[in-house]
Parts: sequence; C-alpha cells; structure tokens
Amino acid sequence: MLPQGDATADVYTALGLLADIVDTVREPLLVLDAEFRVTHANRSFFRTFRVTPEDTIGQIIFSLGNGQWDIAPLHTLLHHQLPLQAQLDDFDVEHVFPGIGRKVMLLNARLISSREHLPRMILLAIEDVTERRHAEQQLGAQRRELQRSNTALRAFASVASHDLQEPLRKILAFGERLSAAAGPVLDGDARGYLDRMTDAAARMRNLITDLLAYAQVTTRAQPFVRVDLGALAREVIADLETSIAEAGGRVEVGDLPTIDADPLQMRQLLQNLLGNALKYRRPDQPLVVRVESQPLDARQCALTVSDNGIGFDDQYAERIFGMFERLHNRKDYEGSGIGLAICRSIAEHHGGTITAISTPGQGSTFTVSLPVTQFTSADM
Repeated sequence: MLPQGDATADVYTALGLLADIVDTVREPLLVLDAEFRVTHANRSFFRTFRVTPEDTIGQIIFSLGNGQWDIAPLHTLLHHQLPLQAQLDDFDVEHVFPGIGRKVMLLNARLISSREHLPRMILLAIEDVTERRHAEQQLGAQRRELQRSNTALRAFASVASHDLQEPLRKILAFGERLSAAAGPVLDGDARGYLDRMTDAAARMRNLITDLLAYAQVTTRAQPFVRVDLGALAREVIADLETSIAEAGGRVEVGDLPTIDADPLQMRQLLQNLLGNALKYRRPDQPLVVRVESQPLDARQCALTVSDNGIGFDDQYAERIFGMFERLHNRKDYEGSGIGLAICRSIAEHHGGTITAISTPGQGSTFTVSLPVTQFTSADM
C-alpha cells in the first residue's frame, strides 16, 4: 500500500490528467463523483447546453439547469445499469432542454478509478445525434416509400405481362386475319383504317414491352457478379449483326473492363446504346460506332459509346434521358422514347451515371460511369 503522501499526490496527478483529457474532447463530457455530483465539465458541454461552470460544477447532475437533467432514463442508466456493467454505450435520451429545445442525446458512461486510494468516478460522454436520428427517420420513410413503389411496379409488371398484352395480341391477330380475308376487296378509307388499327396496336405492344423493361430494372434485378464487358459487347454485336450489316456499318470495341454488375442489365444497356446509334445514323455515310472504356479512379470506370450519326443539339443532352422524350418525329424514327430512360435507370441501379454530348451532324457520345467493384457490407 502506498504511503499517505504518495497516495494523495497520485490522486491529484490522476485528477489533473483527467481534467486535461476532458477539456480536449470535442463532444460534451462530464465527470461525476460517487454521489453523481459534477466534478469536471469540458468547454463543449458549456457551449452545447448554454450553461456556465458556476451553474454546473459541484451540482448533482439531476438538478442541473433547474432540473433539466432530471430525466428518468438517465436515473436508470446511472443508478441501476452502470453499477452492474461498469460501461454502457450508445444509450439514447430524448428530452426538451431549456434554451436548445428537444434533442436526442447519445450517452456513453463508464466507471473509472478502480484503485483503492482513488475515488470512484463516472465519465459521461454526451453526443447530440438529433440530426442523425432525423436523417435516419427520413431514410426509413424513403425506404418504405421505395418498397411501396417497388410493390406497385411489380403489380404493374404483372398486369403489363398478362392483362394488357392479351387484348393487344387479339387485336393484332384478328387484324391480320381480317387483312388476309378481306384485304383484296378493301380499298380507300377502309384499307387505311385497318392499317392504322394494326399499326397502333403494334406501337402499343412495343410501348408496353419497353415500360415493362423499365420497371424490371429494379423489380427483377439480379445479384451483381463479375461481368466481362468486352465479351458481353461482342455478344451484343453478334445479336445485332444483321442490323449492323443492313446499315453498312461497323462497331469497334476497345479494351473493356470486368466489373461487378447485373449481366442482363449490362446487356440491355449496350443493346439500347448500340440500337440508338443504328437508329440515328446518317444516310450519306457508313455508320461507325466505337465502344471503349477508361478508368476514372481506383473504383470507377467510364464506358463510352460514340457514333458518327445525325447527332442532336447539346441543349437536349439531359432531356433525352426522360421518359417518352423524343427529339424527332415518330414517322421518321420509330420508338417509344423509353430506351435511354432505361439506360439511365440501369446506370443508377449500379451506382453510376450516364451523360451525353453531341453536335448536330457530327455524331454523339454516351458516357456511362460505373463502379468497377460494388460496395458490400464487409467494405463498410
């Protein structure tokens, strides 16, 4: 056992060191004695709760600020739980504090000074997490809204796959039968009405198919796996071989990376961008499309699809990714106006972005930024 003089000096040294440590902490911090009396408080505590040392030091914590700290959960924490556990972390207290209003405080308490000749003390760390809790509530509400939206999208997808498609199939089937049976005797307006009916039904079928594809970006997304974009691009080009040949064009593929992605969605992204280039090619020269990639940083790459097509005015570079947006007459260029909206949805689903730059008559370049490696819970 230490001599009395040495023990006293040890106590003063320890308390002085503790006071220095308390004052350097940025979050509000209190030191309480065995009777829950405040022996030390740092500047952050006085600043946060708008009190002075004279109002705080030497006072029992529950009487601070005319009883503003007389909080039932705090009594439970200090009187009952802390003696049993010696350390308590992340204890939420929501309370209306005079001068600063309703706040959510995160408390961490610890019993210190276990040596016989040192007095028992309680270290109480306080963190204002009001904004964090509010943000968490907002995120929770957004998550619930997203779940509700996804449920509605799944319901739409089910209806679009069956209930809406079936009557269209009948319209087209009976229209074809009517054209085959009565076509030779139809002329003038009657023939025009039949053609317009079948054309409208076909456009509606294509529109529903595209809407369904848009909805399925989130509702039927597959787990991310390693996807070789180079191999995938070559497969898409093989699928479009006939259309490319008819356009008298070629598609050049540079070195493309392997990334974490949904392979079906990556296929659809490339199909839509290449299909867009085929649709809006210039009639006076062969189509050339270039697919390439370059790293943006350690975690992201930029996939670009460039063409020498008709291009568009750069002022519409954002508008073209909206639903049903068209810059050209449907008679000149078929389509539902959803293809690029699907591309944006796919990019965003992968944590990326898509942008476009263009000059009329000189082609367009679409740039898709994509994470090379997706974050997982183990990375957090």
